[in-house]
Amino acid sequence: MENRTTSAYSNTYIYLLAYLALVFISIAAMASYFAYDCIGPLTPLLKQELGLSSTQVYMLYSIYSIPVILFVVIGGVLADKLGVRKAAILFTALFTLGTVLTASENYIIMLIGRVFFGIGAESYYVVMNKILAKWFKNRGLAMAFGINLFLCRAGTYAAFFGLPWIAENFTLSSALWIVAAINIFGLFVTFLYGILDRYGEKRNFVSFVEEVDEQPFKLRQALKLPLAFWVISLLCMTYYSAIFPFQGAATDFFVERYTLDTVAAGRLAGTIILISMFTTWIFGAIVDRIGKRATMLIIGSLAMIPCHVSMAYTNINPWIPMIVLGISFSLVPAALWPALPLMVKEKQLGTAYGVIAMVQNIGLFIFPLAVGAIHDSVGSYNPAMIMFAALGVLGLSFAVWLKIIEARGGHYLEKA
Repeated sequence: MENRTTSAYSNTYIYLLAYLALVFISIAAMASYFAYDCIGPLTPLLKQELGLSSTQVYMLYSIYSIPVILFVVIGGVLADKLGVRKAAILFTALFTLGTVLTASENYIIMLIGRVFFGIGAESYYVVMNKILAKWFKNRGLAMAFGINLFLCRAGTYAAFFGLPWIAENFTLSSALWIVAAINIFGLFVTFLYGILDRYGEKRNFVSFVEEVDEQPFKLRQALKLPLAFWVISLLCMTYYSAIFPFQGAATDFFVERYTLDTVAAGRLAGTIILISMFTTWIFGAIVDRIGKRATMLIIGSLAMIPCHVSMAYTNINPWIPMIVLGISFSLVPAALWPALPLMVKEKQLGTAYGVIAMVQNIGLFIFPLAVGAIHDSVGSYNPAMIMFAALGVLGLSFAVWLKIIEARGGHYLEKA
């Protein structure tokens, strides 16, 4: 590495490069979010044109998480050992292959594609989080995470807003192949990030320079992560299990519950994402300024609890709870993901993000299947909405526990 320091460059130039890195890694992630959420808005058409049951459709979500549970910690270790450049390209290529297979419209091949997609995408997110820490630690990390989530969720919103229209005005196959093409473009941009990452390391623009770790990985290294990390991992699992499986079922739920057409139901389902796109980065900036991460996790978890039940069992206008869910889905991620670098050492960041992704995906495997089984059994999503509310209560309890740990002298989550 050159001995040249950042003194020869202005802070504005360094920040511009950091945000260019943020855009590059977010484009691939945005493509993967578009692909992950393509199933939800296309659910009615997948049932109609491919003859799939609810359980089969939601298996396309759950099977994504099976290999992730087994592999993503290894992906985090690879991020620590290979470095983010090689790991990002490897995992982007893997999830892009998955989107191509998913476009086949053959159910078995689609399942195989979702397996590859799950391994690649979740491992890429681990790498992406480490890249954000690499460029933005002590430079507004929470706001950077917020902007990253804004761009990623633009992919989800595009899926809910655009794919039903494409499938109805063209074909289901056209919609699935557009998903694949966008992910191929994301792979190309990831190669560009690799060039920028090397340049940033040589010029000392990054917060830390990765070194090859020759030490063999030992499972007990993950088990030695602090208690607060495990509590926030359980919060992550319960909270996201009440968001993403609901998001996947929301279009079909609104078609049945409010007799909307597929396009209108998809756009209502995308409200959560639309709200969170424009508010997560704002809450991230607030976190950078005032801290209060554990407190924000409590508020966000509490806000979610009444939303699902009110849509299923009351005559409330569904836009109201969906807007509240969108605000909740801004508060929690804006506080949760930037908290991890405060809890673990830099050389363990990839492993830590891998572990939390593994715990998260245990829930994302179980609950989409539960939703499908409930709907096939009783012909209604209403019992599943009670399940989502119960997950919200569990998430709130973990958020309170984390606050107690911090009050006893934790990891400075409440400080700016």
